[in-house]
Amino acid sequence: PIAFDPYYAFESTGRFVIVDEYDIAGGGIITDLVHDEQEFLRDEARRRDFAWVKGEVGAEERAQHYGHRAAVVLLTGAPQTGKSFLARKLESVLVAEGRHAYLLEGENLRRGLDADLAGADQAGTDEMARRYGEVARLLIDTGLIVVSTTKAFGSAYAQAAQAIRTLVHPAPVITVHMSKAAEESPPDTDIQFAGPKDFDEAARRIIEELKKKGVLAQAIGGKPTFQYSI
Repeated sequence: PIAFDPYYAFESTGRFVIVDEYDIAGGGIITDLVHDEQEFLRDEARRRDFAWVKGEVGAEERAQHYGHRAAVVLLTGAPQTGKSFLARKLESVLVAEGRHAYLLEGENLRRGLDADLAGADQAGTDEMARRYGEVARLLIDTGLIVVSTTKAFGSAYAQAAQAIRTLVHPAPVITVHMSKAAEESPPDTDIQFAGPKDFDEAARRIIEELKKKGVLAQAIGGKPTFQYSI
């Protein structure tokens, strides 16, 4: 956040300069505050995190125990691009490697938590994205790698993806954009697949990206064995 004043209220803190290395490249004055679509969600997330009741186990302790940090892998794109199939494949591969991953399926939320949002208007879509982000935030707090798609949001997937990023911040969000053919990917895309045929290889690429982003630790050894008393 940057503190500033409108130029007409206080000149000294209502001006700015743009510096390129050691050269002044430009400057200007601040005439007004421009609100953006995510402002309400950022305020909500800030108030929520400030009052968040924490347990005795912190994020780094969970990361040490699990062998990975909490993160969201969000698959975006138009309908019928293989998002859900790749999400299920990725969850399966991660769990097989001993990681703690969970597939957050938007359709399940839509039929349960969002059952009261019957309308398909913009307000309903915004509220669905807000609830979706809050559920993801809870799962993030448990230390999970949350694998999810924007399938439930249809053509509004780009706005929903941005809302989810805002609500789970500062947890990393690895965005995977899926399309039927080569196209320009949305901003903040980490990986793009155009009509992938080998979903095993696609899942491997995402896992390599998770390692590169510092989410996954190196191999954590053999598969653990547990014995239950009942």
